[in-house]
Amino acid sequence: MAKIVPAPTGRRDMRKVLPNLVSILRFPLAALFVAADGIGARFVAVALAALTDWVDGPLARRTGTASRTGEWLDPLADKTFMVAALITLVLERGIALWTLPLLLLRDIGVALGALVLLVRRERATLAARRLGKWVTWMQFLAIGAILLRPALAPWTALPLATLGAAALVDYGRALRAGSASPMDRPAATSAR
Repeated sequence: MAKIVPAPTGRRDMRKVLPNLVSILRFPLAALFVAADGIGARFVAVALAALTDWVDGPLARRTGTASRTGEWLDPLADKTFMVAALITLVLERGIALWTLPLLLLRDIGVALGALVLLVRRERATLAARRLGKWVTWMQFLAIGAILLRPALAPWTALPLATLGAAALVDYGRALRAGSASPMDRPAATSAR
């Protein structure tokens, strides 16, 4: 017979899941971005998504609640938001389709790298890297800028692709070395 475990209660239990709940907020914010009619609502969705990305990792570290779930949930939430927002901008704001892979270069590279590891049946864990965090923040800024002025898409795509390529090289070096650099170790989430 199955053992019944009571549901977590109390402040201490909520503190354990709060960083992951903050990360999870990016999923409905991605849906809000897609569904919203106005630029204002979409801009608020971008700002709130960026805020949740800024808060979740430090919150997990400060409360000592960093988790394996948070390690994959945070970057998944980031990538979901970025892909949803950028595809929406291509479809509805008329930004050039060729800018999409450049704006998502790091994310496409990470997904392909994960696929290679899956095919090889290898596992790898990589702590969040500083360059990866910069790419994420530049993506949030680019989405906000493109939302306000779609003509900025080509001007943001190349610098973001360059930074994304640098992040991919950094990830590759860290994986070959078998660990993150001491500067990047404190992060509570995986590669972004």
